[in-house]
Amino acid sequence: MTTLQYLPSIKVKKNDGNLRPQAGTIAPTILIVGTAGKGVGNDFYSVATSTLAKSEFGNDGTLIRGMWEATKQGATSVGLYRIGATSAKVEGIGNAASTAGAGFVVETVEQDEDAGEDYALYYDDATVRLVVKRNSDDLIVYDNDETSPIDLFEVTVSGYRDSGGGADIGSASSYVNLEDIDSSSYPGTSFTAGTDGLSLSRMEMYEKLYVAYKHLMEFDFDVIVPMDVYFDDYNCVNQGHFKGAVLPVVPGGQTYPTAGAYLPGSDVDSLGKVYSEEYEGEYFFWWWFDDGSTPFAAADIISVNMPGSGSTTQKIDGTALTEADFHEVNFGYQLARFLYDYGTDIVDATGVIGCLPPESNSLKDKARWIGKYPTWTLNTATGEYYIASPTDNGSGLLGNKFKVGQDGWRSGVFGGGMILTDSEYMDGVEEVDDNEIPVDLGKYISVVVDTPYLRNNWYSTGYFASFAASYGGFYLNLPPASAPTNKKIVSAQLIYKISLENLDKLTGSCYVSLRRKTQGLVIADAPTSAIPGSDWTRLSTVRIVKKIVDAIRAQLEPFLGEGTGSTPRASMKTKAENILLAAKKEGYIQSYSPFEILQTRDQEVQGKADLPLTLVPAFELRQITTTINLSKSG
Repeated sequence: MTTLQYLPSIKVKKNDGNLRPQAGTIAPTILIVGTAGKGVGNDFYSVATSTLAKSEFGNDGTLIRGMWEATKQGATSVGLYRIGATSAKVEGIGNAASTAGAGFVVETVEQDEDAGEDYALYYDDATVRLVVKRNSDDLIVYDNDETSPIDLFEVTVSGYRDSGGGADIGSASSYVNLEDIDSSSYPGTSFTAGTDGLSLSRMEMYEKLYVAYKHLMEFDFDVIVPMDVYFDDYNCVNQGHFKGAVLPVVPGGQTYPTAGAYLPGSDVDSLGKVYSEEYEGEYFFWWWFDDGSTPFAAADIISVNMPGSGSTTQKIDGTALTEADFHEVNFGYQLARFLYDYGTDIVDATGVIGCLPPESNSLKDKARWIGKYPTWTLNTATGEYYIASPTDNGSGLLGNKFKVGQDGWRSGVFGGGMILTDSEYMDGVEEVDDNEIPVDLGKYISVVVDTPYLRNNWYSTGYFASFAASYGGFYLNLPPASAPTNKKIVSAQLIYKISLENLDKLTGSCYVSLRRKTQGLVIADAPTSAIPGSDWTRLSTVRIVKKIVDAIRAQLEPFLGEGTGSTPRASMKTKAENILLAAKKEGYIQSYSPFEILQTRDQEVQGKADLPLTLVPAFELRQITTTINLSKSG
C-alpha cells in the first residue's frame, strides 16, 4: 500500500461487510490514457476544445479516439495523458576519451520520432559553449553562456565535459541536427532517436502504464480509462482467456514481441511475469515467460541501458534474480491497485477497462468467447463453494479467475476476486480491512465486454472499438444515485449479439454489457468487479460514497495544520454532519449512524483523528416483479 507518511492528508478506508442483503461536490473529469502520434507526453493535458486537442496530439493512436468516445456519450470535462513516446537524446558531447558516462547529455522534452530532426545544436569545446535551437523557426531554446544564459525548457541538459575535452560540433553559423550526431563524425557521442510509441507490445504497454500510474498520483480526475488494454489480454499465466493460456514463446534477441501478433510457437504478444526496480528516478523491468515446468534461469527480456549490474540474471545491485522475484500481472489488477492507492491518499476515482472481442461473429467463436462456468464444489465444513481441481475450471469470460474463480487462485474460492496484498502485485499476502474482510480491489473498476460499432468525430463512417471509454464518459455526469442501468446510449451498434441467457450469465459475473431493447441500445447493468457478497458490487454505491468522501475531504482540509482539541473536533463533526444531511436530502443516502470525531490522547499528540461513518446508500432498483391475477367479471 502506498501511504503518505509525512504530508498532512485525510485518509479514507472503505470497509466491507456492513450492508444488509435486503437492502461533496463532484468535479467530473474523465482521464483517457493512450497513445498518439505527437504531442506532450507523460503529462496531464486538460482538453479545452477538441480542435486544440487534435492539433496537439493528431488523430493517430488511441488518445484522441478515446476523447471522442467519452464525449459522444456525455463527458464534458476530459483529460488526456499520452504514454509510449520517447524523446530524442544525444550523449557524450565533450567526451574525448569515450569514457562511460562522461560528456553532456541533451534530451528533448518533445517525445516523437521526429524530435531528432526538430532540434539542432553546436558545441565549442574550447569555451564549453553549448547552444540548441528549434529548427522550425531557428529560435534558441538553450544556451549555457555564462553572461546571458537561455533555457526555454524544450530540452534538458545534464552531465559534464570530460577532462580531456571532446570534438567540436558544428558552429554558431552551422548547427547540426541532433539525429546527425554520432561517434563516426563526433567521437564519443551517440544519438538515440525518439519514438511515437504507436505500436507497443503488451509488455511495453504494461511498463508505460506502470510509470504513468506512479505519475498520475499527482493529478485530480474522477474516472480513468487506459486505452488498448484488456481485462483478458493474453498472458503466459492462464487467467481464463477463451483461447486458454498462450503458450510461452521466448522472444529472440531480447526483443519484445510484435504488437498484436498471435502466432503460437513463433510470435505471441502476451504478458509475461515481471520484476521491476526504480533506480535514480527511472523504472527498469525484467520479463520471464514462465511455462510452469522449467525452473528460472534468466530473464527473457530486460529494459535497455540497464544500469549498475542489471542483467538477465542479476538485479541492479548485483544480487541474483530468482524465480520468486517475478510476478503475474494483469491490466485490470494493475488499474484497480492504482485506484486503491489513489483513492486512499488523493481523491476517490473509478476506472473502466474493456475485454477482447470474439474472433468472429460466428456462433462457435462467440460461444468460445463467452465460455462456460466452472464446476463448483460445496465445502460442507464452511458452507462455501470452491473449484476443486483444474478439470473443474471454466473458460472464456465466464471462466476468468478474477470474476468467477479458478483452481489454484485464492484456493479456488467462488467469485475469485482481485484482493489487495502487501506488495503491489497479486501474489503477495492478502490484506484485510477493519472488519477482517479481504480488501477487494474490484470495487474500483468496471469491466466492459462489448466491442460495438461506434460513430463519432474520430472517424466519420464508424469503427469497431471497446465500449470502455464510452461507458466511462456515459456515467461520468450521471447523478451518483442514478445508475447507468437500463439507460439508452447513442451512436453505437451491436454486432456481436448474444442470447439473453448468456447476457444474464455475464451480468451475474459482474461484467458490464449492452442490451438491445425496444427503446434502443441500453446498458444492461452497472456492476463493479467486486466479489460476490461485497457491499461494493454496485457502481451507484461506489459513486455515492465518492460524492460524500470528496465533499468531506474538501470541508475538513482547512483543519489540517490547525490545533487539535474538543473545539476543532466539534467543528469538524458539524461540517461532516452538514454533508451527510445534504446527501440524505438529495436522496444519495437513506440514513447514517450517529458518529463522533475520535481522537485518543496519543492521536492528539500525533495530530491524528478518526472519522468513522456508517452509511445506508440509496439502493438502485434493478428488478420489478409483476403479479397478475384473473377473476370473473363482476
